[in-house]
Amino acid sequence: MIYKKGLWMVGAIFAAMLGWSSSVLAAEGAATDGVPLGKEVADKEQSYAKGVTLAPFTLNGHEMKQDRATPVPDDFKDPSVRKCKPFCVQPEEVAGATLFKMEDFVKMAADINSGKILIVDMRTPDWFEKGTIPGSVNLPYSDLTSSATKAKAKVKKLEDKDIIVFCNGWWCGQSPQGIKALQEIQYPGKIYWFRGGNQDWVDAGLPLVK
Repeated sequence: MIYKKGLWMVGAIFAAMLGWSSSVLAAEGAATDGVPLGKEVADKEQSYAKGVTLAPFTLNGHEMKQDRATPVPDDFKDPSVRKCKPFCVQPEEVAGATLFKMEDFVKMAADINSGKILIVDMRTPDWFEKGTIPGSVNLPYSDLTSSATKAKAKVKKLEDKDIIVFCNGWWCGQSPQGIKALQEIQYPGKIYWFRGGNQDWVDAGLPLVK
């Protein structure tokens, strides 16, 4: 009797473990399953940055001059292979933010260089360390979406300034999530959204810095 009961308990535990493993795998699969964005979508989204012409400018002490012969980092070589979900084309408007484009870096360089406007990289630290836009400060979107109390503590380093936020590009949803979180805690500074992010930056022939 005791033996049978023991076998039943072992079987129940094993079944529960299988169920847990299946649910975890299903959740992981849900994050990566999807249809590749494809060449047509990527070509359309990349056409702007690959065609834009910028006058040389200085950004946070770095001389910026376009050079499309510079090798593109592996993470941005071919966005067409990225799958939606989780990598989906983002809308051109996000509530509470003003769309920011490549030419705006040239137009607003003086305010950025003076510290009036901050460039905020909303990617996770591991991505930030791979390479970012010169002078960016790292404020991961995940730090803003966990709790309002934590978010308010994290944004103190922005000093309520106007900010330009970005992530990996038009296929990245991290900065839109970060903007939403900033709106929820009523961030007082103006928020510009650089939708093109790192993808537009390298497609325009500009270097990332570490």
